Amino acid sequence: MKLLIAVIMLIGVVGTLIPRIPGTLIIFCGALLYGVLTGFASFQPWLTVLLLFLTITAEVGGRWLRAYLTRRYELSRLFCVNASAGNIAGIIAADALLGPILGIVIWEVIVGKTFIPRWSTVGRVIYLLAVAAMLRLICAVVMVILITIYIL
Repeated sequence: MKLLIAVIMLIGVVGTLIPRIPGTLIIFCGALLYGVLTGFASFQPWLTVLLLFLTITAEVGGRWLRAYLTRRYELSRLFCVNASAGNIAGIIAADALLGPILGIVIWEVIVGKTFIPRWSTVGRVIYLLAVAAMLRLICAVVMVILITIYIL
């Protein structure tokens, strides 16, 4: 049973790094599942309130922080993430299909005209999104530590 809860918490921690997955909520639900299975024998009210507070802080605060930090940029957050991932994947695919030098040269000639001029803005938005993700990750790690120490 503890292994199942550990797997759920690990999924939650990884989920905090993905914007659309509520990782801390998964961790909180894993702790509640453990409480239900054990009859809430090791749960203390202050710990449950603290875990709920960390969950709300991470999920609501992370979304608010992401929107606040990227509000001044004309490029959307989704474009920045997709453009970066697509460019890296395109370079790898072109490299695999055409060889290291020819693949990168062709990729940059095709994509570089639209992507490279915006790279400084894309890079800043990606950095700010990573800062917001760190809030969620820190809350998740603190939750896992508290659950491990006080509940499991």
